[in-house]
Amino acid sequence: MALVVGGAQGIGKAIAVRLADEGARVVIGDMDRRMLAQTGREMAGQGLEVRTVVCDVRKPRQVERMVAGIIRLEKKIDVLMYVAGVGREAPFTETDERLWDWTMDTNLKGAYRVARAVVPHMIKRRHGKLIFMASTNSWDAEAKLAPYNVSKAGVFLLAKTLARELGPRGIRSNAIGPGLIRTRLSRPMLNDPEFMRKYEHLIPAGRIGEPEDIAGPAAFLASSDADYVNGVLLFVDGGQLA
Repeated sequence: MALVVGGAQGIGKAIAVRLADEGARVVIGDMDRRMLAQTGREMAGQGLEVRTVVCDVRKPRQVERMVAGIIRLEKKIDVLMYVAGVGREAPFTETDERLWDWTMDTNLKGAYRVARAVVPHMIKRRHGKLIFMASTNSWDAEAKLAPYNVSKAGVFLLAKTLARELGPRGIRSNAIGPGLIRTRLSRPMLNDPEFMRKYEHLIPAGRIGEPEDIAGPAAFLASSDADYVNGVLLFVDGGQLA
């Protein structure tokens, strides 16, 4: 049973579809009611097993209710995919506390909240896979994205910390570092000709990534093939950081 948080669209949706297509029972948690309902209908129409739950990861009670409801119905959570994330470009001198807190509360504290709710149930069963969506920005910072860069570095360190702490209890914790992927979050950059002129030559693969490019590596980390993979940041960036 896999919980995909932030799975209503983009990378999260691609991961949810891939896991369901490979036979997993999937629950998608997301705060976007419209996209959540649409994705649920689309997946059900494809014959995929999926349930959806509205959850804002910035609200602890919603996170607790989501996880408790899944445990009540499914009895377990084998895989947690934490994909929820936000970001907005701003020079550091214009980055106020509201932008900083908004970014951290979703990207990093949200990851903590969901993992904190899920992990005790995995410990009881001595089994589980935690996969957190980090970024190439976890390693290679971009200008004008201080809160995003710091939050994604924190997500990776959270994954590494849990790998060390929970590995002896049968739980594996890893992170994925996407490069530039075609999603709603990246749309402003993709529509900026000046940005693209500077960026496109940085990707040896010669193209912008698609959400489905992340779904395969995510499914691998969730599978038994990755039982000996723990504490890694798997970059999926077309060679950008090579």
